Amino acid sequence: MARGYDNVHYFRGGMPEWRYFNYPMAVEEECQQTKAAKIPPLEFKKLLDKNDDIFLLDVRGLDRQTLNTPDLVFAMDNSILAGDYIKGAVHCPLVFLEENYRHIPKNRRILVTDWIMKESTIAAKFLALKGYDVIGILKGGTARWQTEGLPLILGQDSLHRELSCD
Repeated sequence: MARGYDNVHYFRGGMPEWRYFNYPMAVEEECQQTKAAKIPPLEFKKLLDKNDDIFLLDVRGLDRQTLNTPDLVFAMDNSILAGDYIKGAVHCPLVFLEENYRHIPKNRRILVTDWIMKESTIAAKFLALKGYDVIGILKGGTARWQTEGLPLILGQDSLHRELSCD
């Protein structure tokens, strides 16, 4: 029995290359006009340290092993974050954000991060359009935070999660 799709194609350069060649795109104007401030790691840390009311959202994706778990039940927390994360971060991969954003408290200001700033901009714009007070995103993501020597909580990558399940 065949599964999935046949005759699947992809564009090697992705969206950036598609745009470079001026190929047609449908772009939501409101989303394009919504800005997300990019905050350098040291300034980001100062905001977190000074403000108890900030909600820190990490929107990095799950690793392939976790996503392929047949009984995966997603819950917004940091227990299934793959890799290291910033203390206090709540994890909601971008792919799950639309169905879970209502769990984010509307009465708190929001900072958004991911691993290398690929998903955080989209998440910040999405939340801002839903009426949330998004302060900004971590410039360079958690990878830059780590490079600058700022503290991280050691997460469980797939190997450690696999070993801890035995």
